[in-house]
Amino acid sequence: MTSAVDPWFKRYRWLQMLGTGGMGVIYLAEDSVEDNKPCVIKQLNSKYSDPDEMAEAVRLFKREAQLLSQLNHPGVVHFFDHYSTEDGKYYLVMDYVRGSSLESVINDFGPFDEDDAVKVGIQICEVLEYLHEQDPPIIYRDLKPSNLMLTPEGQIVFIDFGIARTFMPKESATRVVTAGYSPPEQYFGKPETRSDLYALGATLGHLITGARPKPLTATIPSQNKPDILPNLDELVKALTSHSPEDRPATARHVRHALYRIYQELHPEFEIPDEVFTQRSNTTKEEQYISQKIMKSGMAAAASALRQDEEKEEKRRRASEEAPPKASFERLRSYGTRDGAISSARNQKVGAVSGRQPPPDKQRTTSTGERTVRGRETMAEAASQMRSVRDLKPHDKRNPLEKIFDWLGGIVRR
Repeated sequence: MTSAVDPWFKRYRWLQMLGTGGMGVIYLAEDSVEDNKPCVIKQLNSKYSDPDEMAEAVRLFKREAQLLSQLNHPGVVHFFDHYSTEDGKYYLVMDYVRGSSLESVINDFGPFDEDDAVKVGIQICEVLEYLHEQDPPIIYRDLKPSNLMLTPEGQIVFIDFGIARTFMPKESATRVVTAGYSPPEQYFGKPETRSDLYALGATLGHLITGARPKPLTATIPSQNKPDILPNLDELVKALTSHSPEDRPATARHVRHALYRIYQELHPEFEIPDEVFTQRSNTTKEEQYISQKIMKSGMAAAASALRQDEEKEEKRRRASEEAPPKASFERLRSYGTRDGAISSARNQKVGAVSGRQPPPDKQRTTSTGERTVRGRETMAEAASQMRSVRDLKPHDKRNPLEKIFDWLGGIVRR
């Protein structure tokens, strides 16, 4: 290994601590080799008192670097450097992802509309397909709103691969769980690709209702949102089934179901041909599961579509009588007004402390570790500009036009 007095440390200008978590500290920095391009440096927490815990943390840290180095997808944070010192310090360097975590969006703006949640779900499925089709498959294991960034361009980006692992059927995994989002098999150290689908269902339920999922309990959005589209309710319920065999077989089939649901919400939308032509070797079991998900709500589809028009008319009337609900245009504005970089350029790391949530807002996992809030904290730095976003005139375009403009990369026309 190279000496600590290495040019590596001169390459990056450390600007500000963004947050801390169970495994490390996250810093905002600039890369002098890339014209001071913003980046994120993740430093392994070296304060483990137990040598075995430290060894496990180092193993997970190195595995994160290995996994990220082999991935190339717009929905996966780009990793481009790593470093270790002789005194046992480890660093990962990744692209800085502009925007806000989905959890921050929910906290600031409330639940997502159904069609917005469906579009976000489609993008999540695309990333999961990519991970699960690696050889061997990669299981993310920590899918939740706080680990999913929403960029100003409408791209969903997975940002924390600290506990992701390759799937070996006969190998037990470290028991790392997040209450509410982790399926039963993950508590026993036996995660598989469908474990990520459980977390997807829990995440969709959270986006739609604004309510956090309960640990080891099937998520049924209609319990909090009675007017939800039946097919979407059934899909989320199926995804969070206790047994992996009762969940949809693959992320691809969940994506197919989400496209169908979106078409129910917008009958004029035509599903792109490539959605159903990418794979032809669908098994009978997969066909049965997909049909089971769709069949349960088809009887109510016509009624739901009529109700959709009535709901839209009510929303229009309400918008004329009350302050306009935060539109996605304003979300985009929020995501781009990230003042942390400019405010930190003229300061040193030691002089700037990362913004931490109030004590009552600090979330913990079931293991007692604080949730990593790196980029979420980064997004919260934009709160100084929140008063500006409300000055934007109400957008008179119809909701479909606004959403396609903002989330154009999620569902292609």
